[in-house]
Amino acid sequence: MKNSRKWILRLVPVFLLLTFISVSNSSLFAISVVTPSGGSTISGITNMAGNIWSTVATIIQILAIAAIILAGVRYMFSSADEKADIKRQTVILVVGALLVFAAVPIAKFIANIGNQMFN
Repeated sequence: MKNSRKWILRLVPVFLLLTFISVSNSSLFAISVVTPSGGSTISGITNMAGNIWSTVATIIQILAIAAIILAGVRYMFSSADEKADIKRQTVILVVGALLVFAAVPIAKFIANIGNQMFN
């Protein structure tokens, strides 16, 4: 139990940092790079980062649901002694899944606030 808390406490700052990096864009930092053809490469990089973030978030959400389903199957086939331990693990999985599913709207909200402030 203590190891899982330590693991979660180490993972949350990394997750927040990755969220900040992935939602930042050129208007937030007032950076503009112009290519010889006259287009901006920052918007392309921002779109690519957004696509990568969406893909990673979707994969993590699928893994969170799969972990909860796996814990439910383990619970159904476990003995009475193991069920209490599986219940505690499932609570941690549900909290983690809530964080994963809440991260996407929170990141979009922060990005929208940043765009509104600096545009």
